[in-house]
Amino acid sequence: MMEDGGLRFLMEEVQYMALSFMGLVYLAKVIWFLKKPTVRDKAHLKGDPAKGAVVSLANIFMPWAMESTRTHWYFYLEFALFHLAVALTILTTFLIPFGVMEPGDPFSKVVVVAMAVGFVVGVRRLLRRITKPEIRLISSPDDYFSLALLDIFFLSGIWALGTGERTAMWVFFILTTFFLVYVPFSKISHYITYPFARWYYGVNFGGRGVIARPSRAFR
Repeated sequence: MMEDGGLRFLMEEVQYMALSFMGLVYLAKVIWFLKKPTVRDKAHLKGDPAKGAVVSLANIFMPWAMESTRTHWYFYLEFALFHLAVALTILTTFLIPFGVMEPGDPFSKVVVVAMAVGFVVGVRRLLRRITKPEIRLISSPDDYFSLALLDIFFLSGIWALGTGERTAMWVFFILTTFFLVYVPFSKISHYITYPFARWYYGVNFGGRGVIARPSRAFR
């Protein structure tokens, strides 16, 4: 596999160019966010904005804090497993070119299992988005495309790591390149907007006393 000069070029130089492009787009987005005027809440403070911001940012790690995840814990489990699979798949695209991981080694088998779980969850999410009228109403074409493409990405990763075939590696890293270029313009890039949105929400509602400290709010 590694003797293929074209594949090596795709795995390294092409990946670096695509990754640099993604980084520049994200940098431009962050600068744009920071240049936007901040809206200050003129109401008298009834709480601590800083603590509210911290609780708001940490909310993703506290499934017990929201009724939706308390009563439907399996949705949070799906969320965690899906994003873990995405993270491991992305990590794989760095470990293989550096020779740290090879198809068939113990860690690659763990990643394949994670990808398989991610694929099942991804298909379930896509079907729920298609079949649930209330979710379909708020879905955009990008929602369907992103989920479907992620499922294909998982399958290509399972194929590549499970067999080590040259064709499978080409497909896997071509999809990786496409993702690096496409993601900054899709809803998948929500992990960039999330900290800004949660900080703004936490500062404002924390100042109003709506968001309390975890020890008070969730006991």
